[in-house]
Amino acid sequence: MRIPHMTAALILVCSFATTAHAGPIVSYTGTTDTNFLAYLGTRGVTLPANELAVAQARSGNNATNGDYELGLHIPPNFTNAGPVGTPGQIAWGAAGGNNSYVAFNLSRTGTELKFSMGSYTGSYVDPLVAEIDALGLRLRSDGTGNSTTLRNLKLGSTSLGDFTASNGGLSFAVFEGFSGNFNLTGEAALNWASGNIPSGSRLGFQIKALDVPNTVPEPTTLALVGAALAGAALSRRRRPC
Repeated sequence: MRIPHMTAALILVCSFATTAHAGPIVSYTGTTDTNFLAYLGTRGVTLPANELAVAQARSGNNATNGDYELGLHIPPNFTNAGPVGTPGQIAWGAAGGNNSYVAFNLSRTGTELKFSMGSYTGSYVDPLVAEIDALGLRLRSDGTGNSTTLRNLKLGSTSLGDFTASNGGLSFAVFEGFSGNFNLTGEAALNWASGNIPSGSRLGFQIKALDVPNTVPEPTTLALVGAALAGAALSRRRRPC
């Protein structure tokens, strides 16, 4: 007996629905800028063209002066914007120890993107904020004995794990599979081996809010398309089983 087209379509829907992931995922991890950018390239992302905002905290600006930089950076300056707030806004701790973690969150509500950390809160309102469908994480630690760590990362109720860059290394991740309003939460710590906290952005992290052109349709979406096609075929020719 042949299975009717509509029954086959329902089986198709069930089959795809069971393979769909229910929440955000970590779609990439890596340790080099080259590989990170190459992965984004496979998704049609180029920086800064598909970068809508950057939330960050780091030990100083891109020069040798300044003791930190913290903020939500938006077009056109992004990561090369000047320091936000006042020196000492976050007390990272002291050299040689396991320093205190500072909580942060990055959230979208409609067309507003908001970043909060310590006593800092910055927001950005733009229709393009609604296009954010991935978050790129970049951690930096320049120098032996130094480290940048993010822990207890969650996107909504989904745990994304912990990430660390240490001893001069980098650490990357890309979070995808979310839509609508979101809230990324976590805690950050900067640790250094000796002396004052390093300047020149040698410790820190960035969260890049990205618009991904090559977003793959959810399996459930593909299933609905298949069901529609099967239904159309059934309406054109009705055959007995």
